[in-house]
Order: sequence, then C-alpha cells, then structure tokens
Amino acid sequence: MGFVGGAETRQVALDTDVAALAATQHGLISREQVMRLGATKSVIRRRVDRGRWERLFRDVFRLAGVPASWEQSLLAACLVWGVGAVISHRAAAALWRLVGFEPGPVELTVPRPRDRKGPGIIHRHHLRDVDATVAKGIPVTTPARTLLDIACVAPMDVVEEALDDALRRRLVTIARLRWRLAEAGGPGRPGTATIRALLEARLSSEAVPDSVFERRFFRALKDAGLPLPVAQFPVQINGRTIAVADFAYPDHRLIIETDGYRYHSSRLSWERDRTRNNGLAVLGWRVVHVTWNELTRHPDRVTRAIREALAEPSA
Repeated sequence: MGFVGGAETRQVALDTDVAALAATQHGLISREQVMRLGATKSVIRRRVDRGRWERLFRDVFRLAGVPASWEQSLLAACLVWGVGAVISHRAAAALWRLVGFEPGPVELTVPRPRDRKGPGIIHRHHLRDVDATVAKGIPVTTPARTLLDIACVAPMDVVEEALDDALRRRLVTIARLRWRLAEAGGPGRPGTATIRALLEARLSSEAVPDSVFERRFFRALKDAGLPLPVAQFPVQINGRTIAVADFAYPDHRLIIETDGYRYHSSRLSWERDRTRNNGLAVLGWRVVHVTWNELTRHPDRVTRAIREALAEPSA
C-alpha cells in the first residue's frame, strides 16, 4: 500500500512539474523534457491515451485544454527540430512585430547537418550565439539578424520600412547592424547589397524621417510629383514656438499631421496633439491629418487631398 501511495505521489509531482514547464512554453512539452523530469515511455503513452496530453508531433505534446496559437506553433517547431533551432526570417520579423510582417508560416534556421524532419520553412545555417535570443519564450533571431535575413527574402521597400521601424523602436542600432553585416554579410550572400545600401543612406542623410510613417509619406508625395514639405517645422508667434508640426508648407500655411496610435507614446499624447492642431487652425494654419490606414491603403487619396489643399489660397 505504501508503494502505491509513493507511486501516486511521484505521479502527482511529475504532473505538477510538467504543468509548471508547460506554463512557460505556451502549453507545450517535449518527450525529452518530460523524461528528464522523470516520465517513462509508458507514462507518456498513458497520458496521451487518456487525453491529458495532445500529441502535436512525434515528440512534442500540448497539455489538454490549452488553446492553439501562432506563437505556440513557432515553439512547437523549435522543439521538434531540437537545440539550436530558432525562428527566423519572416516569422521572426512578425514575432518582433516589425512593420510589414504579420503572423504566417513557420520559418526557422536550424544547424546543419540535422537529419531529422520537421515542420516549417527551413534555412540550414549554424548561427552564432550573438545572433539568437528568446522572445515570448521562443528561440528567435535577434532583431539585427532578422533584418539581415529578411533582406534575403523580402522586397527592398518592405525591408526599408522594417529597418526604420526597428531603429525607431530601438530594437537595434545602425552600429550593431553594421557589425553583424561585416561578419555575416559575406560576398555573394543574398540581401547583403540591400541592407548595406539602406544603412549607408541613413548614415549619409542629414534628415532621415523618424518613422516608417514619415518615410512612406515622403515616398507617396514623390510618386505623385508633389513638392516635399519641411519636416518638424516650428510654428512661431513673436519668436516663441507654439508647436512643432510633423510637416509644413510654410508658404501655403499648410500643416500635415500624421496620426497613428503606434507612433505616439499614448492615446493621451495623441489626443493632446489633436487639441494643439485645432488651435493652429484658429491661427490661420490649415491642418490636414493623414492616418496610417489612409496612407497604406489609399495613398492616392492622401496625395489628392494635399494637392487640393496646396491649390487653395492661404488665409
């Protein structure tokens, strides 16, 4: 009887340890992990047969009742491929929430050679420790390495916006990118020329826009043949600056303000900006607001509105 009680106690302890581990892994566990915790092949089989663990892959399980998620699918793939496998390329960009990338197919970099088979779009390469980290409990390439990788598989304008997004959010610095490019971006490596050109443009430019929003705005204006406004224009009264406009056409007393929650520190800050802009209108400045959705989905509408505003006589 004491033996049965001892066995039950060990099983309870095992389930507790497994649950604690799964809680840090989006509800997932691997065969190797649970065997290190004391599970045997027969214990694993019973847990699966009784529906307590759901088999996702041959050696990866999900605790019953845990909902599926995109992040979970990323980690499951890493567990299948084993030590050294990390989420990379487009999936890593989506995990870092870089502009232009949304959750989609699983994409990984795995060490070579690696005989096993597993899910995902696979890139075989041995990454240095400096190029890998953990985000949301998932092994993933660093932002710097992610930018180098997406330059191999994504159009230049998409990479450019992701780069500006990462720089603005301080996920990476130009110095770190140049360091990783010097080491990992050897001759003939796809994407090297793209990322090098983008970095050089930012080092040589005297007035690089601060955000992806602003960069896309400039591009839309150029494509429409419109003159470029003055960025960060100070509006003054009697030598005192009362506001700094995102963009302005001073000769037309026209201000362009770019609105988007992601590019403000908070909703309160966003509302404060709107109040300030209403005050500018009272002073004779016309204010045109451009939202992120308008700019990305209907750039022609944005440029048409600005063209019409420039054509109107200023007050």
